[in-house]
Amino acid sequence: MSLFPLINQDFNRKLLLNALEHNRVANAYLFFGPEGSGHEGFALEFAAMLNCTSNNERPCGKCPSCRKMKTLEHANLQLVFPIPIKKDTSSDKKPFMSLSQIEIDEIQNSIQRKAKNPYEKISITNAQHISINFIREIKRTIYLTSPEKGWKVVIIFDAHLMTEQASNAFLKILEEPPPESIFILTSSKPGKLIPTIHSRCQPIHFPPLPPSSLESALSSKGIPENRRRLIIRLSSGDLNKAFNLSETDLTKLKERTLEILRAIAVWDIEKIYKFVKTLSILCKQEPENFTLLMLSISSWFRDAAVLKVGRPNTELIHSDLKTEISKFVKAFPDFDGFELNTYVENCIDFIQRNVYINLALLNMFFKIHNAINPGKNK
Repeated sequence: MSLFPLINQDFNRKLLLNALEHNRVANAYLFFGPEGSGHEGFALEFAAMLNCTSNNERPCGKCPSCRKMKTLEHANLQLVFPIPIKKDTSSDKKPFMSLSQIEIDEIQNSIQRKAKNPYEKISITNAQHISINFIREIKRTIYLTSPEKGWKVVIIFDAHLMTEQASNAFLKILEEPPPESIFILTSSKPGKLIPTIHSRCQPIHFPPLPPSSLESALSSKGIPENRRRLIIRLSSGDLNKAFNLSETDLTKLKERTLEILRAIAVWDIEKIYKFVKTLSILCKQEPENFTLLMLSISSWFRDAAVLKVGRPNTELIHSDLKTEISKFVKAFPDFDGFELNTYVENCIDFIQRNVYINLALLNMFFKIHNAINPGKNK
């Protein structure tokens, strides 16, 4: 039984249950993988496994411990996550003492949403790091006797966001952990953890969810098939993003995709420079929406390649744009879908490596134009 609504990752579930059954539970784990893969949810699930009082299936979902874990209100469970950092970092200052009531309410609401949907992030306004005071509070409480029997479990969400001071303080706890305590660090960017912490944790990788898992989850919510294909493509294996996209009007995204491709095809230099400027701003201010647009463009080329080789329309991601895609295929019969996708992927890679955004975009536009107009550019 699963206490939280988690999908896939059966291998990791069996791995953790096996460690528990054979008394081989490590003091510290690093659950890592892309956002939405379930690594955070399985940290909560493992905490429930460790404290479940059933002699049979764990977690059973019925015992008092499981019921408390289900609402994330178990005395043996401590959650650590980024919160707004105030100027006062005195050693006796508890992490939430400097926060306003509005911030406290936001945190409580976010934790409640996390309990209902383990794929949702605990995301607090203006919270960018895990402060040393949060780790000091863990150090103060982890050695105290708990009113509940079982394992004390500390889950550090987005562990790579610990400040340098917080990381060093946490390392000291890892060096002398109290008995029957376990630390689970979760991260989508494990390479940003300091090596000494990384080396003291047993790593467990959570790969992105396959399209079949996302398809099943979206289908159960009644999302139409033609919308599911685009949502799956845009979500990149992130279930929470897929659910959010299912409630989003993607019309503007598709319209902008068409506008950009039309400007590239005829090389309307005025519109090209306009798009370079607006996309550069979008990349800096709304990086997630920028990535969605790049994936939408990439999906267009994938769909064009599908039609070019005579595959059925039912395989299209942009199925509602099949008329426009068919016109593109007829107008530019010599395009190479793989080559065009590579240009988009290279642009994203260049930007992630801090290459000048405007130059990366202009280079992508120019290469796409030449690729779909090979005869005109000889």
